[in-house]
Amino acid sequence: MRWTGFWTLYFACLAAVLCVAAAAVVWSRAVESEALDERGWSELERRVPGLVAASERALARPAAERSAELAPVATAAGARFTLVASSGEVLFDSQLDARTLENHASRPEVQQAFKSGSARLRRQSATVGSECLYVARAVHGAEGVLAVARLSAPLSEFRTGGTGLEEAIGLVLLASAVALLAFGAVLVRRLRAPLAATADMAEAIARGDYRRASAPRGATEIRRLSEAIGTMTAQLEHRLEMMTVDRNKVLAILSSMVEGVVAVDQNERVVHINTVASKLLDVDPATSVGRRVWEVIRVPAVQELFDRTRESGAASSAECVLQADEHNPSGAVLELRAAPLRDGSGAVLVLHDVTALRKLENIRRDFVANVSHELKTPLTAIRGLVETMLDDPQMPDETSHRFLEKIRDQSGRLSALVTDLLTLARIESGAVAPERRTLDARAVVRECASRAALNCEHKRLEFSAEIPLEPVWALADDESLRQIVDNLLDNACKYTPSGGSVRLTLRSAGEQLEVGVRDSGIGIDPRDRERIFERFYRVDKARSRELGGTGLGLSIVKHLVQSLGGSITVQSELGRGSHFRVNLPGGVAPDESNSGS
Repeated sequence: MRWTGFWTLYFACLAAVLCVAAAAVVWSRAVESEALDERGWSELERRVPGLVAASERALARPAAERSAELAPVATAAGARFTLVASSGEVLFDSQLDARTLENHASRPEVQQAFKSGSARLRRQSATVGSECLYVARAVHGAEGVLAVARLSAPLSEFRTGGTGLEEAIGLVLLASAVALLAFGAVLVRRLRAPLAATADMAEAIARGDYRRASAPRGATEIRRLSEAIGTMTAQLEHRLEMMTVDRNKVLAILSSMVEGVVAVDQNERVVHINTVASKLLDVDPATSVGRRVWEVIRVPAVQELFDRTRESGAASSAECVLQADEHNPSGAVLELRAAPLRDGSGAVLVLHDVTALRKLENIRRDFVANVSHELKTPLTAIRGLVETMLDDPQMPDETSHRFLEKIRDQSGRLSALVTDLLTLARIESGAVAPERRTLDARAVVRECASRAALNCEHKRLEFSAEIPLEPVWALADDESLRQIVDNLLDNACKYTPSGGSVRLTLRSAGEQLEVGVRDSGIGIDPRDRERIFERFYRVDKARSRELGGTGLGLSIVKHLVQSLGGSITVQSELGRGSHFRVNLPGGVAPDESNSGS
């Protein structure tokens, strides 16, 4: 038999019954003892009156004659008779020599008899050495109470032939215990199997095995319990499925969001943090959940926003700049929005990475400012020259001719600026995509080299071009390639002092072609190298305007190269020149493509 809770309950009940039985036995023994004591006192009290009368007669005689008077009466009483004087002295004792007995004034039954006239008591006798019943009566004389007549007998004399109540109760309780043992064993066996099956079913449900939810056989109440558990299991399974579906939907939404999301509970412990937020805040989502938000996120603005939202109970927003690192050299700009949950159980923080937006806003502002400045400069010069000529009708022809040449130069600069702006806008918008076709890049590069050679000769620069004898096929269009090479050569000529050199190279590099422009000019500072492809950005603004540059050439080159699927790199050292490399997709020779088809 395996020890189970049923047997524990059964033996606990059996132990309770045995305790009750023991208590009943003790109670019956006390009741029977009290009844026997009462019978003994009654028997002794029945004999006392004769002894009291004999004691009164004996006290009236001389002391030598008292024993003769009391001895026959004490013998007839059948118990120990003691006569105690008011001083406590034992005058007579039917079993012991009175002269050898100690003073009995301290005996409780003697004291009570002197005080109230009678007494009865059960106590341990110091003289006899056993428990005895005592009955005492005051003996009166002419002068009042003269002595106490005490009759005592051992308690054992009255315990023979008891009532049998104790034995009867014991037999009844023993029979009840045996019957309970038999009935309990049968009941436990009948109840254990269905309840054990119900317990197994509940354990299986707790493990997630809902197939075990079937009602076992047994009592009606057990079947009802099992059926209720089965119904509850079906509902629980359905709700768990719905919760799982809802949770997966929420996780899918949060994971697909481009914004970062951080959810905390009322104790500011992180409940959820999605991938975007973990990347923005540089935290590990696996170790963040369950920890305090200030332990995980080391951004003071986040903690301050959560505190403000919790105190106000309303949505709050803020903007912060994260500390710069290798991924964000200038520091990411985050827009933070926090809102409390409806039930007050926490708050949700949404993070927007507005770094690119802020950068675009700065670029836009710079672009507007630069465009305004670049347009204003030639227009102001033209207006000033025209007003000067109008204000001086007698201006010499030589001066007037010089002013007109300046107006022509400024208008040409203005026209070039507008043309470059339109070209850049057209390329960026994608409205006119380059027509990419297979062409021999040597023809376009030779044309650009011819123009650059004339400019370098005019500026006294050494110019060289390395163009292969065999065709260099490119997948591009003539005009885009021409603008790329012209802009690079034009920049090299402008920013190379007289006596310097400009070198143009064209070669095949695997499946690409490479156009290189190297000069020995002023070079580019490393701080400016990342920004030279921005619109209107100039390394040397005064020199650029003096040379007539618009600040858009390299920006146009970059966008054209990207539209053709290529890349551009630059190597430069301040004061020692620059080297621009453009890599474009290579083309397949026409005869090779035909043979391959």
